Amino acid sequence: MSPHNKQEINAEKLFELVESISKFVEKKVRMYALGGTALTILGIKPSTLDIDVNIGSETEYKYISKVFEQIGFKKDGPIKWITQEGLAFDLFHSSRILGTDLLSDCLKQSTLIKSFGNIDVFTLSLYDIIISKLARGDSRDFDDIKKILEKKIDMKKFVQRYKKTMEISSVHKYKQKLLDLIEIKFKEWNYEIDTKLVKEVKKWKE
Repeated sequence: MSPHNKQEINAEKLFELVESISKFVEKKVRMYALGGTALTILGIKPSTLDIDVNIGSETEYKYISKVFEQIGFKKDGPIKWITQEGLAFDLFHSSRILGTDLLSDCLKQSTLIKSFGNIDVFTLSLYDIIISKLARGDSRDFDDIKKILEKKIDMKKFVQRYKKTMEISSVHKYKQKLLDLIEIKFKEWNYEIDTKLVKEVKKWKE
């Protein structure tokens, strides 16, 4: 097996890889880019270490998994596939994204970016990307969230969607995670703190 090559993957490299895979794909497959992969495609960050994608349905997931096997990618655990170059693909196929159960409309809320033969590449909405990253909440996730918030994000819309998402998910201390963002991190980043929104979140019951 080719070891996972921890090289940075930019959007051009990512699209080249998807295009090369598409030559072997004879059925329609929808790939929804997640997390840092989506942010790389959208130009919000320059590169990503892994290619994280959600496949549109279980049928498509099983089909693309067979294609990966046929073209020589190696399975490395339940979700990871390693290309001949050592690049890592993490494949998901439900609304459970990077350990978080997103709302069932998360794929409908996504944006079609580009098509390569039978492969359509989408990105999750910025709101769902923030939610999945905040739910995990490591230092790299907060770096990415800061980059997203530099775009036009409606914080009230985000907080409402975050609350709905957390009500169906099993994220531990989700209220405190949000407060850490809109109080502590916002202060650290010199962002304006919406005190009314903070008070509203503090009233939530977990």
